[in-house]
Amino acid sequence: MTINGKALVAAFLTCVACGTAAGLDYGVVDLGTLGGPWGKAWDINEHGQIAGAAYTDEWLDHAAFWPGGAPALDLGTLGGEHSRAFAINDDGLIVGRADTADGLQRAFVSDGVTMSDLGALGGDHSGAWDINSAGVAAGYAYTPGGLYHAAVWDGGPAYDLGTLGGELSIAYGINADGVVVGVAEMADGDDRAVLWDENGIRELGLLPGGSWSTARGINDHGQVILWGDTTGGYGRAAIWEDDTITCLGTFGGTESWAFGLNNGGWVVGWAEAADGTYQAFVYDGVAMHNLGTLGGSFSSAYGINDLGYIVGRAQTATGETHAVLWMPVPEPTGAALVLLGLLALALSKTCRVHRLRRAPL
Repeated sequence: MTINGKALVAAFLTCVACGTAAGLDYGVVDLGTLGGPWGKAWDINEHGQIAGAAYTDEWLDHAAFWPGGAPALDLGTLGGEHSRAFAINDDGLIVGRADTADGLQRAFVSDGVTMSDLGALGGDHSGAWDINSAGVAAGYAYTPGGLYHAAVWDGGPAYDLGTLGGELSIAYGINADGVVVGVAEMADGDDRAVLWDENGIRELGLLPGGSWSTARGINDHGQVILWGDTTGGYGRAAIWEDDTITCLGTFGGTESWAFGLNNGGWVVGWAEAADGTYQAFVYDGVAMHNLGTLGGSFSSAYGINDLGYIVGRAQTATGETHAVLWMPVPEPTGAALVLLGLLALALSKTCRVHRLRRAPL
């Protein structure tokens, strides 16, 4: 599988900056917006199709779809003003949340042309954060009592995944096997990173010195990315595997946050620099690498596919925020990149913790 197409090739020729990761140069491509000054690319599938959100020329944020690079296509809404897309699977099915005509915010699925309301759990609102290769979506939905619970949609009504004895939960990721991860509230009100599978709900633990954690994504090998606080209260990105947490660092600042990972165990997100700005990173199992910006001071990465293509957002030299694609140069083979990621992960298990857990929503 390769990422090709005239639009993407043309966009790549406008590359304005490069970063380096594990011997690979990354060129950053400006994917633009829907006419306004802001855009964000959330996810990329193995065919190079990208989902996210961007401002229209009326400054309304709408779910956006890049079918093969720039320009973005407006996916519209469910009758209201706003929408955002958060994930896309290899069949091109896109999920997110969108406003309805009567002011509700609902989870949706779109094939790039038609947007459909996935419903809730008897309450008013819902949102879908991820979708797997089988078309099962995961996110959150409100109950009749006005509480939101982690939910999955498998071709029918929303299914409630429950909590850890508290009132709230959210699902952020689902893998090919249908294993779901997210955050759930305990009876005492604390939040914990959790995993839902055929055995029910499981806590994943805390980072060292922390008081909360959230699971933000899971790959097909069962590796999980986390958010959590550490000693001093600073939020840090981490990766969990077999009851071991590997804490990721920063670029000289105090915080980092992870949003996506691929099946090679590569993690993307943002990390704070010493000057207080935040920069997009890719973690290759050994170290974090700065992906750069579009000439501005900040950037963040949100999704990565198994070929190593990364999407996110970056500030331009004029202060706007645009959706971006970071492309490895030269393009690696999929097999080589996955094997490299798995090997690096095997060499880098640190920061042992017995179990994991909460996060900012």
